Amino acid sequence: MKRLVLNESGEEAALVTGEDISQQLKSKIDNLKLNFFDMEEGGVDYDGMRNSDAFEDYKSATRGLASLDSEELVTRQAKLAFWINIYNALVVHGILELDVSKSVKEVPSFFRAVCYKVGDYVFSLDDIEHGILRGNRKKHLLSPKPFSGGDPRKKFILEKVDPRIHFALVCGSNSCPPIDVYEEKEIDEQLELVASGFINSEEVIVEEESKRLRVSRIFKWYEDDFGGREGVLSLIIKYCYDPKEKDFLKKAVSELRILYNDYDWSLNLV
Repeated sequence: MKRLVLNESGEEAALVTGEDISQQLKSKIDNLKLNFFDMEEGGVDYDGMRNSDAFEDYKSATRGLASLDSEELVTRQAKLAFWINIYNALVVHGILELDVSKSVKEVPSFFRAVCYKVGDYVFSLDDIEHGILRGNRKKHLLSPKPFSGGDPRKKFILEKVDPRIHFALVCGSNSCPPIDVYEEKEIDEQLELVASGFINSEEVIVEEESKRLRVSRIFKWYEDDFGGREGVLSLIIKYCYDPKEKDFLKKAVSELRILYNDYDWSLNLV
């Protein structure tokens, strides 16, 4: 499937700074969040959003990304908040544009096909997640790195992977984390909250009697980002709310058998 650049307008726009476009997009996404995101359950009212003025306003704002002065995104916090928000919004935009009704799996290569133009370059969802936010790591063992050779998009790469991004990136499915909007000045506190919320949800179940730990398949797919098996367990222990479970995990860490939940790719509908 060819790449679908969803914010191309064919019109030249004035150069904008990273801060300007971030604020514009955040305002538009906040409006979508207020009207169409279920913040408790994590679902999205795609049907309600589809023909809304709020979504039209958001789409208009995305055209400014093509004239972004990317050098304005300087700090780690600014880059994290910007690219996480862009990723999540692009998923929603892609679902609506391609009329996805049940699952993103309906669209072949959804995460490689759906793109935004940012500055002078085109970025797919895979480019943003695996190229920028994951430090140009392979999506799968046999897949190539997103940015190879002299690819000029390498300058956007965040060299150090923050594993908490995996609790913030939303793939439009029931098993992914709830959708939210992130801010540069609060990004670390927000990532702490979503990491804690995810690990204390039904995506992480401690079975003390059988010494088993049932976890989201996200922990398997991105085990290296978490620092291997030990890193996964350390993270779960760190954020575990229940003192009894936390104590059990600490004592049984070497004996635990980790099982991975099936991933529900059904659309995250309200």
